[in-house]
Amino acid sequence: MRDLLLPGIGFKRWLILFVIGILGMFVFIAVTFSTELAIFFDVLNQQLTNLAHLPVHSYSPKLIGEVVLFIISIALLIFGGRGVISYLINALMPEKRGRIWNILAGYSQRNKAPKVVVIGGGTGLNSILSGLKKYTNNITAVVSVSDEGGSSRKLRYEFGMLPPGDIRNCIVALSDSGPEMAKLLEYRFEKGKGLQGHSFGNLLITAMTHTTGSFAKAIEETGKILAIRGKVLPVTLKQTSLCAELENGKVIEQEPNVEEHKIKYNSEVSRLFLKPKNVHAYPEAVKEILAADIIVLGPGSLYTSILPNLLVKGIPEAIKKSEARKVYVCNVMTQPGETDNYNVSDHVDKIVKYLGKNILDYVVVNNERAPQNLYERYRKQGANRVKLDRDSLDKYNIEIIEADLLTKKNLLRHDPDKLAKVVVGL
Repeated sequence: MRDLLLPGIGFKRWLILFVIGILGMFVFIAVTFSTELAIFFDVLNQQLTNLAHLPVHSYSPKLIGEVVLFIISIALLIFGGRGVISYLINALMPEKRGRIWNILAGYSQRNKAPKVVVIGGGTGLNSILSGLKKYTNNITAVVSVSDEGGSSRKLRYEFGMLPPGDIRNCIVALSDSGPEMAKLLEYRFEKGKGLQGHSFGNLLITAMTHTTGSFAKAIEETGKILAIRGKVLPVTLKQTSLCAELENGKVIEQEPNVEEHKIKYNSEVSRLFLKPKNVHAYPEAVKEILAADIIVLGPGSLYTSILPNLLVKGIPEAIKKSEARKVYVCNVMTQPGETDNYNVSDHVDKIVKYLGKNILDYVVVNNERAPQNLYERYRKQGANRVKLDRDSLDKYNIEIIEADLLTKKNLLRHDPDKLAKVVVGL
């Protein structure tokens, strides 16, 4: 504070105006409710009126004095307060310079918005989070930790920690620290012994895990550094491996193998399970689910991003117990090797199998059609449009929410803003 009051800093002038405004308001209140001061101001106003040769009978001198004092005090409070806040915002968040009223109004609105818990993983989770942060600060991402691919796999087995990849993506999606910081966290080293293939964000979380002594604490501190809106929580703090038993009897382990079970083994999944068994949920994640206004599953890979969360003991039970509205956001396109030829009801059927019956309230489905040439491009990669089969959904007693949800980019994916509006609207 002493440094801020040095000459030439530019802070004192606004602080002085603000303080004078506060003092003025105190005097105004005292004049209004104190007889002695009221008499003094009456006399003062009478003298000023006589000096100005104004007709006394046409107005109340006391009232004019009070009105003038009130207007001047309010003006000083507004300009002084605006100056103080602008100075702090410009110093701490220079990229938001000149947007003080938008920042304050937006913050107030988002703080009063619904509490949204989104459960999933992968790019689908990042997409909805980046949209939701425009409408609410009360966001919690509950993230799957069964990732066993790429950089996450290396760090997981070298350092004995949980995979940071999906966690990092969620932090980036919720971060309010600007696009350059997002680029830095997503930067992936293309060469260098030991560095090749790793993203900077993954390495940051790894370092934070060792300095804080806890993966959960590392996520919390990284979130503070990057000024995220909301929370990012792992679904469990236990090391887990996703496994699947196929209809042909074969058992496969590790997420990448499960993800392409149809391509590699030409068989459907009979059941998913985690290894080891009886993995318990992270208590903080359960707490947020129970306190939510709305719980969203998806969008994202059905077998490797969404369902693994429902295998964690305590998560389905918390979702069922929560008074929140429960929503499943169905994918726009099928995923090759995972959900080939799946309709909306096929996706819902798998969710209900692991979550339980009569728990989901809504299924959100895209009804916007893209240009045919775009569908053809995806079809060559083995992906098809997920079709809405209403009749097959009747047995689930779930309300279907149809909306135009496609991004305007040359991709068949959900638009973050459109999807967030639908979710918050529920």
